[in-house]
Amino acid sequence: MVTLAPRRMRIPGRKRFGGIFSGDTASFVFLFGFGFLFTAFFHVDAWRPAVYGSSRVDFPAVLGLLTLCCAVGWRGLLRRGFAWAEPAELTWLDFAPVDRGRVVALRLLGAWTGVVAVTGYLAALLLAIGGAGLDQWRAAVAVVAASGVVAFVTARRTALRLDAFGPLVLAVLGLGIAAFGLGPVTVQVVAAGVLVAALPLAFGGEPVSRAGRAVLLAGWDGRVLRSVAVTFLDPMMLLPSSAPIGRFSLRRPTPLRLAWAGTLGRSRYAGAAVLVGFAVVIAHIAVPTMPGAVLVGIGAYVALTPFGGGLGELWRNPGRRRWLGSGNRELVLAHGLVLAGVGLLWAALLAVVTLAAGTSFAVTAWFAVPLSVLSILRTVTRGAIDYGNPAFVDTPMGPLPANLVRQLFRGLDLQIFGLVLLSAIT
Repeated sequence: MVTLAPRRMRIPGRKRFGGIFSGDTASFVFLFGFGFLFTAFFHVDAWRPAVYGSSRVDFPAVLGLLTLCCAVGWRGLLRRGFAWAEPAELTWLDFAPVDRGRVVALRLLGAWTGVVAVTGYLAALLLAIGGAGLDQWRAAVAVVAASGVVAFVTARRTALRLDAFGPLVLAVLGLGIAAFGLGPVTVQVVAAGVLVAALPLAFGGEPVSRAGRAVLLAGWDGRVLRSVAVTFLDPMMLLPSSAPIGRFSLRRPTPLRLAWAGTLGRSRYAGAAVLVGFAVVIAHIAVPTMPGAVLVGIGAYVALTPFGGGLGELWRNPGRRRWLGSGNRELVLAHGLVLAGVGLLWAALLAVVTLAAGTSFAVTAWFAVPLSVLSILRTVTRGAIDYGNPAFVDTPMGPLPANLVRQLFRGLDLQIFGLVLLSAIT
């Protein structure tokens, strides 16, 4: 009697390094991207006046900016986008000898490696352009290593209510490093303190690798949504949905109450908006060649866009607008009023952080906040993309679908034009 050996079961996500060494398109993209990024280190003398200008490089501000970049990477890792499983694979993984927790753990390791690699590259590039000494390099390595450890030990656990405060504390430390001009030795002591604070988090807690089916399927839904949005060139699909608000009634659905409830339902993005505000101020100190209006405008657009998701959902759903019984102009005015209030709060936060850091922006730079509010309203009121007439135009880089580009950059066109005008006035 002949017996067949059992076939070894494939582990989802087992393909190492995402297939970049398979010799196909992924390998070419990886080698091209690595070469392009590595080439920047051979032109640091040309980059120095463009990044830091002719003034002396403020290395404490550079280290503070690096600390804030680590905080942003930590915040992104806490979204736990690696915790997903395809429904079909999730079914047979329940009966397979392979633990699905191992699959999630491998994705966590890959996402964490990517965050550390990006922050490490930014640190190396900024220090190389500035001509940093050995002490600054040691401080940068300490910051990246300490923040990487604390990011890993918190992301490996299931989500907690206090997760958002960790990156904010790290951002405050980055602001303190930049504002008070802390030296490399002090920065290393701060990094050691962050590492010590991360040690208790390494023990206890429920690992995210043991996430239940509901969490894994929700992660899969988000992954599919992002993939479809990229495929169809429709970033409006990525606008966040509102969380349930049980304390407010919508028995009389007026546009203003709906706009207010939708903003409260997206209050989970307040921490990210605060991080963006810290980034604007520290980048203004570390990179003096960047116009203040550009920094404020980009920061306001990124920070306030999630709060415009309510109007975006209404604009893409005619049935909901008919249910409200309100005109388009009334809806835009109501949501614009609430969004302007959020923008005013963000501008007040930016002003407080600016004063605390001992720096200032030009008067014209503050006009970038209302400009961003108008640009966001124009962005979220974008209609469904029409793929029937791409209107290709010949360019030196090849045919360009002008009509698709026009639809894709609706809202951003107003933002770019306004920022160029404000920068020229300054």
